[in-house]
Amino acid sequence: MKRAAWWHMPLTVLGIAVLWILLLGTQNKLTSFRANLWAPASMSLIPQSEKIKPYLLGFHTAYADYLWIRTTIYFGSHFITDKQYQWLVHMVDLVTKINPNFYPAYEFAGLMIPDICMDPDAARVILERGVSSTVENKWKLYFYLGMIYYKYGDKKTAAQYMARAVTQPNAPGYKLAGIAAAMFKKAGEPAEGRDFLEFVYTTSENPEVKRYIKGKLQAFSTSK
Repeated sequence: MKRAAWWHMPLTVLGIAVLWILLLGTQNKLTSFRANLWAPASMSLIPQSEKIKPYLLGFHTAYADYLWIRTTIYFGSHFITDKQYQWLVHMVDLVTKINPNFYPAYEFAGLMIPDICMDPDAARVILERGVSSTVENKWKLYFYLGMIYYKYGDKKTAAQYMARAVTQPNAPGYKLAGIAAAMFKKAGEPAEGRDFLEFVYTTSENPEVKRYIKGKLQAFSTSK
């Protein structure tokens, strides 16, 4: 009996060694596969499109909040390091597609994307999606659109967006009216600017607004 045990022991050790080598090889293959599947690591949990929305089972606003947190972390980490924002437009765009009423993402698009990503067209597309939604402070979205068009040379479209901002709830109408009129004038459409100011003047019931717009009309007439 002792002789049989002596022969069995090396065979057992050899079997364990072979099994360990096989497991090690398998683990290396799994590690390599996982690394390829998850690259780049920082974006591994960001979906490619809004098609994920039906699978969120009604929790799309919570998921948009999560994505927004990821977006701000992504922006902040690159702002203090390489200032490369390869995924930023996609992330902001995705947040507004999953939750079209998420105002902070629109504000970020209007104020940041044209400058830091050098992509005013992307900002314009995101903002125009916003004005079709029921988001609060919609006048600001029209305002941002107007400023983007003005900055990139389309002054008439800029004035038209600014004029639409005036008509939105909670908008500081009298100030925006002056800006819109000035933009119309810059666009070579002074008559349209004057008509717009006169419209605001005649439709407003606020004496402060009327006084402000009256001053703008007088300045509009006397300036060249």
